[in-house]
Amino acid sequence: MLRKGLAIGLIAAIALASVPGTAFAGDDSGSQTPQEREEAKQHYLQGVDLFEEGDYQNALIEFKKSYELVPNFNVLYNIGQTYFQLQDYANALKTLSQYLDDGGKRIVASRRAEVEGDVDKLKSRVATVTVKVNMAGADILVDDVKVGQSPLPGPITVSAGRRRFDAQKSGFRATPRVEEIAGQDTKEVTLDLQPSTTIIREDDKNGGDTRIVFVPGKKDDEPGPPLAPIIMWSVTGALAIGTGVFGGLALVNDSDLQAMKKEPGHTTDELDSAASTTRTMAIVSDVFLGTTVIAAGFATYFTIDAVLNPPAKASDKKDDKPAPPAPAATLKLGPGFTGVVGTF
Repeated sequence: MLRKGLAIGLIAAIALASVPGTAFAGDDSGSQTPQEREEAKQHYLQGVDLFEEGDYQNALIEFKKSYELVPNFNVLYNIGQTYFQLQDYANALKTLSQYLDDGGKRIVASRRAEVEGDVDKLKSRVATVTVKVNMAGADILVDDVKVGQSPLPGPITVSAGRRRFDAQKSGFRATPRVEEIAGQDTKEVTLDLQPSTTIIREDDKNGGDTRIVFVPGKKDDEPGPPLAPIIMWSVTGALAIGTGVFGGLALVNDSDLQAMKKEPGHTTDELDSAASTTRTMAIVSDVFLGTTVIAAGFATYFTIDAVLNPPAKASDKKDDKPAPPAPAATLKLGPGFTGVVGTF
């Protein structure tokens, strides 16, 4: 809600910048070159045009560039009002408060009263949030805009509404938090940084394509998952599938055999061959079933062992004490023998 009266007044004031030896109106230092003052004036005028067209985002860029070139406290008013239009109440409050502080007695009483009214209104549209991160040196972002590094010196002021909080640090990532914040709220947001996923790009030399491999990150001293239970449960699953397949084949062959016995015209050799095939499938199914039961027993043992005796972290191991051998198992299959052997 940029007031046109102010805009016109500033345009007239900035025009003084074109007069040799005259500083940009409202500039405290007057140390800028004529070229800088002229450039600041052009950015300011462009910002006014964009604002009147409703292009607030680009108007803000032009006003901020003008203030960067020549720190004219009057331009802070335009920046603050543009933030207001963008519903960025936190930055509007910050900028208009700075305008009152920097302008001091140079701001006419009517204008000061007007801006103080805006400031009071803005205070009801912002909230105070304390952001805590589990490690120092992380960039803290609100709505993807960096607001500082952890640990922050104190609470931050944010606009009311749905706000997205995140923290970033090389090698780590946090799960962003989205909070619905009402005006004048006081909240605390905790962000937990964890080792991030590593992305490895592998070029396929044959096809020229790029393959992306995701490798879950973990701390250097964090032990990996126990392999024995994973391997044994995988073997158990494979054996169970084999049991089902050969059991199904045995049932099918037995059904075919019974049908052949009821049908005339089948020779004794044909019936013997069908019966032999059925027996073979049944035996193989029984072997797989027995092996599945044995493998499941070992998988259960290794799972219980992993729960009761989790792998120690590298930092917890003593250099002078060798680690005990890990449990190992080998599946043995042979004529008339099925079993699992290993060390525990």
